[in-house]
Amino acid sequence: MRPRFVRAFVLGAVASGLLAYALAATVAVLAQSGGRAVDVRLGPLVLVAVQRAGTATATTFGSGLLAAAVLGGVVNALVAALLARRLRRHRPMP
Repeated sequence: MRPRFVRAFVLGAVASGLLAYALAATVAVLAQSGGRAVDVRLGPLVLVAVQRAGTATATTFGSGLLAAAVLGGVVNALVAALLARRLRRHRPMP
């Protein structure tokens, strides 16, 4: 595997992981301030869950955040490979 694509994967994973965490935290804060229970999932993977029991509130950030980060990294690496291939194809010959 080329370092360029590994770098693209890592940068994409970090960026999408941070974005997923920020969105999950925003949903959790809004749910808590509204006094609601929320369960956001990607299939069987939990992104964020806010449970209420009486006056107590529990917030859980699940493994779906990691899955979202890995998926973002894979997509970014694939797009980087596609762009590199296009650039090689359209580069003028010396």
